Amino acid sequence: MNFKVFLIIAALLLGTPLAIIYLSSVENFSSPIKAKQVEKIKSALMPIKARQIDVEQILKTKRCKGCYLKDIDLSGLDLSGADFRNAELSGANLVNTKLKDAKMGGVRLHNANLTNADLDGADFIGSDLKGANLSNANLLNTSLVDANLSTATANHSEFRDADLSGAKLENANLSGAFLVGAHLREANLTGTDLSNANLRYANLHKAILADTNLSGADLRLAIMPDGTSPYGQTEY
Repeated sequence: MNFKVFLIIAALLLGTPLAIIYLSSVENFSSPIKAKQVEKIKSALMPIKARQIDVEQILKTKRCKGCYLKDIDLSGLDLSGADFRNAELSGANLVNTKLKDAKMGGVRLHNANLTNADLDGADFIGSDLKGANLSNANLLNTSLVDANLSTATANHSEFRDADLSGAKLENANLSGAFLVGAHLREANLTGTDLSNANLRYANLHKAILADTNLSGADLRLAIMPDGTSPYGQTEY
């Protein structure tokens, strides 16, 4: 068995991180393997989701499940229907990006900039948008069930008929947001700024409204946390 084959088998048995460190160490001291060969082996051992994907490839396939795209610039691109499920997009620039009907479930978007993004009908179920900027974004019919939007900014954004059931919105800024018909059942709105927001027909049943700023908010025909509505108290 030659030395190269031995190293590959060792990599599979001992685990990727340890094997890569070992390969580098051998290269530095006594390995006859050339640098290019070592890099090739390291690349083969690296998980797909940990590889950087270029923008051209994303535009071509509109598919990047589990990809590592931290701080990537996708601003102004049309990525309608794209599949980014479980991808790492923290710090990404998505200003004016079109993600209509995109599959974004489980995506990590910490501090990402989605200002003016078109997210109409996109699926963000279970996604992490903590600290993200969604100002003036279009989230019409968007699914944000169980998503984390704590400390996010979404002032003057369009959330009409969006589903935020079970979402975490602690200390988020949704001032002036359009939430007509939005589903906020069991959402955590602790410390959320909903001043001047339009919440007509919104479903807030069992939502947490501790220290929530509702000054100037329009709650006409909304279902309140205790189940009361203009039509009486009903279990919704």
